[in-house]
Amino acid sequence: MINPSEVGKAGEMVRLRTLESVWIQGKLRMWGRWSAINTDPVASDMFKKLLGKYVITQDDLSKALNTLRKKGCSSAELEAWVNDMLQQKRHSNLVFCTDDEGLVMDRTIAVAFTENKPLLRLLEKRYQGKMSVRAIAEELNASHPEWSFITCRRRIDTWLGMAESILYKPMCDAFHTNSERFYLQSEPEKA
Repeated sequence: MINPSEVGKAGEMVRLRTLESVWIQGKLRMWGRWSAINTDPVASDMFKKLLGKYVITQDDLSKALNTLRKKGCSSAELEAWVNDMLQQKRHSNLVFCTDDEGLVMDRTIAVAFTENKPLLRLLEKRYQGKMSVRAIAEELNASHPEWSFITCRRRIDTWLGMAESILYKPMCDAFHTNSERFYLQSEPEKA
């Protein structure tokens, strides 16, 4: 487990700068969507067909919702999820990834966190489970009532920053990007 007493200022030293942080968070969001869709192969095929269309009709959504409702999904939750994905797709092509990219990200994340399961579970909650930092902090606070909520929130922020920092270089290497172009906040600027 992560030792909370050892985090403090050291956590800030390993936090990525803005551009690196945005890049790795984008990759993690894509991974989270990919892995959430791929947990149910029927849902995956259904969504690939739906999202492949230019216009999704009400009938298409109704069929998808009925199928997934039979599998135990809440229709309101699922409809909100689909609408969120469609809105994001209109704004960015970084919302979805191919199966090959998803597998590369999944493998990279698994290798990077083989020795640190708590950080892996934190990433899964945040990006696969789509939990907010607040919700994760509330969960931590419930399991450690002796800590204040703000302490829990800061620890979750620090741990997510550490996880992103740990993952940044291996993810850059996996996607053949130049990881040396960016650096940590604690490092001096490169000339």
